Amino acid sequence: MAKVGRNDPCPCGSGAKYKHCCLRLDEGRPALINATRLAKSLREKNIALLNGAGEIFGLDRHRSWEQIKAGFTDAKVREFYTFVANLWPTDTDLNQFLPVPDSTLRALYLGEYEPELMVENVFRFSLYADQILLTNPFPNPNVIAEKFNPIVHPDEWKTETLKLLFHLAILMPWIDDGLVVLIPDPGDFNRELREKTWNLAEERLKGWKPSDEDLEQSHFKKRMQRAILLTAPRRYLDRIAREVEPSMSDTDREAFLDRIELERASDPTLPNETLDNMSSQMAVTHLGGNLEMGMYICQATGAFPYTNVRFRWKEILTTALPHLDSTAEAWSPLTKAFQQLRFKFLNNVDPKFVTTIRSEGRLEGFRSYLRNVWKTVGGEPDPAKSESLARDFRDELTQAFNEAQADWSLIDRDLLKWGIPRMAGGLVGGLAAASATGHMSLSLPGMGFVVAGVNELIQAAMKRREFRKKVPMSIFIDLENR
Repeated sequence: MAKVGRNDPCPCGSGAKYKHCCLRLDEGRPALINATRLAKSLREKNIALLNGAGEIFGLDRHRSWEQIKAGFTDAKVREFYTFVANLWPTDTDLNQFLPVPDSTLRALYLGEYEPELMVENVFRFSLYADQILLTNPFPNPNVIAEKFNPIVHPDEWKTETLKLLFHLAILMPWIDDGLVVLIPDPGDFNRELREKTWNLAEERLKGWKPSDEDLEQSHFKKRMQRAILLTAPRRYLDRIAREVEPSMSDTDREAFLDRIELERASDPTLPNETLDNMSSQMAVTHLGGNLEMGMYICQATGAFPYTNVRFRWKEILTTALPHLDSTAEAWSPLTKAFQQLRFKFLNNVDPKFVTTIRSEGRLEGFRSYLRNVWKTVGGEPDPAKSESLARDFRDELTQAFNEAQADWSLIDRDLLKWGIPRMAGGLVGGLAAASATGHMSLSLPGMGFVVAGVNELIQAAMKRREFRKKVPMSIFIDLENR
């Protein structure tokens, strides 16, 4: 193969000169691999991931997303997953990287890991927690069979990787500030742990089937239907249009096909090619792991789970340990008071806006309130005092909520100053689109949430490392204007 000159067009197809595009990638692989070895903390691993993605795909070069899509090649996909494999080798002692339980109000998202939902629910909960944990959505090639492996078959991972990369780009400011932390699946480094959580989940879910409502609400299903439509070959769509609407004029049919092509080109998560010009593509979705692994992470890191998926919320509630005495409903005054309040949440705003208003202390009073609740229920209070504590927290909730509403008035004012930017760029059509309202259901079972078998797994894996023996709190976000 002829050597590419510095001023030649880059072979990746971006249209830029080689020296302004992939030259650094080709020359910098040793530096990238070295960066994976130098990362000695979870934060450094997260920053290394951002830098690696930025270096390989050009996110750090102020290129438009159209240019990134145009230069999105198999070689770059392979290079990126090679980097990921080096960043998280299977002999990693994950215990050395996980945050330890402390007073930090740390929340683990256990909703549908469709990137748009994952990003939305980081936005929505970003002002109500100190730190949000996400299971790293990029698969670890070290634990993937060869026939599915993105290093071996990068051509089959282009759509999935483009989708994840776009949303990683949106989360970059949050990760850089430490508000969002990506945690690898502990099962990537402990095969026995992974298999045991699978077995526990299989036993727990024996006889269970998702309802039609659960399946209908799946965003993965909706995304795949849209992706198949937009990436279908033009001649195929032309034939289907003729069969379904035989009375459609040639002009209208061509306009319909042109609109489909325009939508595909403008969708940041879809490649420019149609299906007939691509290999078969991997399609992946999950809920941040099964409930067993989710609770394992919560107990290991001192986090509480939150979700916006109703059947996942029902799953979480079934793990609440029952009380055997009159304190069973001790915390109900507080949880009922929570359910009656209408909370506001950010929605589709510029991540930099969030980091700015957090630095100004907006909603810190309410976070402090939640922090005190979290610290109290996590400290295993005397059951005889639980009812009194619950009433005190209920009374304090009114003041904390009113102060939060005053903060929201200032946030709404600042949103107007920022021009109400949304996550994909551009402007939305009003202040309401930048925020959402809904309810937060707070669950505080007196004896906490414990999934059968997880305590034994975490004791074996954590050894002498500190961890929580139960998860004392969980939150469900239920929006009114979906």
